[in-house]
Amino acid sequence: MDNPYTRELAEYIAGSRFEQVPQPIVEHVKLLVLDTIGVGVFGSALPWSERLRATVQATETPGRVAVWCTPLAFSAPTAAMINGTAVHAFELDDVGPGGHNGSVTLTSALAIAQHRGRMSGADLINAIVVGIETAARVNQCVGRVPHEGIGFHNPGLMGTFAAVASAARALELDAGGVVHALGHAGQQAASLMFTHHGGMGKRLLAGQAARAGTFGALLAAHGFTNADNVFEAEYGGFCAAHTGNRNPPAYDLSRLTKDLGTHWHTGGVRFKLWASRVPNHATLEAIKELRRAQPIPADQIKEVRIRLGQGYLQNVGWAYTPTTITSAQLNLFYVTAIMLLENDVFVDQFTEEKIRDPKVLDLIKRISITRDPALDGTGYTEGNPVEIELRNGTVLRAWGKARGGLENPVPREDVLEKFRKVSARQLDRTAQETIIAQCGKLEALDDATALIAALPRTPIN
Repeated sequence: MDNPYTRELAEYIAGSRFEQVPQPIVEHVKLLVLDTIGVGVFGSALPWSERLRATVQATETPGRVAVWCTPLAFSAPTAAMINGTAVHAFELDDVGPGGHNGSVTLTSALAIAQHRGRMSGADLINAIVVGIETAARVNQCVGRVPHEGIGFHNPGLMGTFAAVASAARALELDAGGVVHALGHAGQQAASLMFTHHGGMGKRLLAGQAARAGTFGALLAAHGFTNADNVFEAEYGGFCAAHTGNRNPPAYDLSRLTKDLGTHWHTGGVRFKLWASRVPNHATLEAIKELRRAQPIPADQIKEVRIRLGQGYLQNVGWAYTPTTITSAQLNLFYVTAIMLLENDVFVDQFTEEKIRDPKVLDLIKRISITRDPALDGTGYTEGNPVEIELRNGTVLRAWGKARGGLENPVPREDVLEKFRKVSARQLDRTAQETIIAQCGKLEALDDATALIAALPRTPIN
């Protein structure tokens, strides 16, 4: 066979069982489900989510898979796309080893569950874990730097594999079927960095990955085949194409299957407490740490100096121009300034007025972001340094690291508080507490689609 890695990964996906998942990972995934539903409920009411639903209503017929917080239902791939877009709609969803996880794994697995009729909570947890583990290993195989340097955006690529693995597990495909599903995912995986800088395209990122993965698994379930070596193919295969067809190859196929079932990347999934891209979070954590030691009035700041590796500098360190809220959420200059001015980077910090506020623009002039070659190839787990020089000559220094994964967690109560905060406009307190309780005992639920039944069929205004 010329597909040993694809085949072994497929066998893992097909053969995985809830009982094999360590308890700390189970508990982490239960919080992930709660967090994902909360930010999806919030995102469902945003303008881009509304426009996406309107487009689908104008072009497709109803189905049986629910669109969260609406009376609508469509096919499994379409509903996964709409719900995944809502989850990713305001940069509040989790991030981890393979990208944005809940937006593609929960939405795809639940879509298949409703498509088929039901799915136990334990099987839902397992499907989510399988998706995250798959995406993390594909990400390790190809690495972030080669394809993001070309201009592809990582989560749209890895998210498709996460979604197809979760959907394939939910469909109970055998290993042969999963091989073809992975092929369909590789063929459809796509995302380009230019969407960060205007319009609503970035909001569709996770939704498109969820749609492609769900559709790919359903294709395989109905006998629609694909080439069986999506990862190994030297010309036009996923790994070769998304690392620039280099010679020697810029990918490591052994990473696809290394420690499958024994090392769990799912613990690296991070819950966001800032409404911004995770490469910005280390800087925000550094500022938070410095603020705990002393006040930092914005008018007393002479200069803020931030150092990043080349990859993150390229991703978030571009010169700020006030264009769209999306662009502001991704830009390190803006989120640094607004954090220093308002001591938060959440929903209220992103309005059309604030992204153009003269006080913000003035402070941005005093922020410098430069490359540190020693940080090249590092990520949010390693963090980055921040210096704030005050007008009186004092220099404050901190090294920030993103929080949220099991190795540097945020308290469970913080995740619950975030859920209540972001879902308050759509859910009354009874619905909130019902979903919190369901997620808390998720592995015991006979039917995980009860999570969706607790959501209102129309938004609460």
